Amino acid sequence: MAASRFSLVAGLACLTCERRYPFHLMLEGCPDCRAAGRVAILDPFYDEANRIQAALAHAPARSLWDYHPLLPVSRVEDVVSLGEGGSPLLPLRAGADERRPGDWWVKFDAVNPTHSYKDRTNVVAVSVARSFGCDKVVCTSTGNHAVALAAYAARAGLRCLILLSTEAPPISLREMRFYGAEVVTIADGNIVPLIGELVANLGWYVSQRNAPGVGGRSFGNPYGMEGYKTIAYEVFHQLGGRAPDKVFLPVGGGDAAWGVYKGFRHLRDAGLAGRVPQIIACQSTAGAPLEHAWRNRLQTVAPVPTSPTIAFSIVERQTGDHAYWAMQRSGGRAVAVDAAALRAAERTLGAAGICVEPSSAASLAGARALAKQGEIASDETVVLHATGAGLRWPATFEDQSPIPEVEGTIEALGRCVRL
Repeated sequence: MAASRFSLVAGLACLTCERRYPFHLMLEGCPDCRAAGRVAILDPFYDEANRIQAALAHAPARSLWDYHPLLPVSRVEDVVSLGEGGSPLLPLRAGADERRPGDWWVKFDAVNPTHSYKDRTNVVAVSVARSFGCDKVVCTSTGNHAVALAAYAARAGLRCLILLSTEAPPISLREMRFYGAEVVTIADGNIVPLIGELVANLGWYVSQRNAPGVGGRSFGNPYGMEGYKTIAYEVFHQLGGRAPDKVFLPVGGGDAAWGVYKGFRHLRDAGLAGRVPQIIACQSTAGAPLEHAWRNRLQTVAPVPTSPTIAFSIVERQTGDHAYWAMQRSGGRAVAVDAAALRAAERTLGAAGICVEPSSAASLAGARALAKQGEIASDETVVLHATGAGLRWPATFEDQSPIPEVEGTIEALGRCVRL
């Protein structure tokens, strides 16, 4: 079929029961699994193995859309782009006070157009919305996701509604409105049922984590998380055509963990990468459902209590099971880190010229925790995903001391700083 010339997407498959569906608009998951009360996550699949290999072998790591055959957007005219993807992979050298095994790299996704990895998911989600003729999009978010959706909706000329809880950073709200989004704070936090109603009965297209059947959610976007696969494709090329040994990811909802795993699986199945790296999910001790499930060897991810934290953008009562499957199938694991470890990781990244929000520092904090336990070998290549910039998040800088003020003399300046 002609539309497959731009994309090789062939349909949607349920990750629970494996039933396959034609590629069409499905925002409420697998109907059979939803009816049975099971996790109902749908996942795009692709045909034409020879073209998949060609798309992965020759695309340079410059743009997300270099990998368009493996993204679920059927026509080039539906692509909405602000120049996302192609983020740098930066070496992270150990400081003078740190002994560190292995070869460590930072995948710095804060350089995307709205300064977070959420551009990767929303550019695909909005492009798919456009291809299906949708004219209004909705989401809820602690900040980065909603800012990205607002920007791409504006680029596509779509109406955008953002429903927020009260803890979202005020600067994020201003950014969303700057792009023309309608922003509403829900005082009682009862947002999930509202979005379910908007999707099921009022024709809204949701750009949200792909988790139908998880934590009472009746909806989820199966298309946007495909954008996260491109992280794996880029890292593979940036490392000279090889996969790392371990990838550390800050994980909240779970789409990025599944996407990165799926991307490396594509590379392995195409005969390009020798392995799928271990997916290490890094969460906050203030709410770490994946770490709880991994430590207790649960069959599925169960809800956990949460508490306030500087890393609240990755704190979820219940992460999607697809992130758990990514860990298990790659031989990975989960790790939970506290606020002190996050602050120390932020400082290390800052000393290397990399400014990230507290949640993004979880990848480095998690890697340090495993290194101390002897779980990273000296010959391993480690990639740390830096998901978002620090400037949007007040907590990034709240532990800084006051800026000194002195008279304008060399003597006074010398009492303050080393000259």
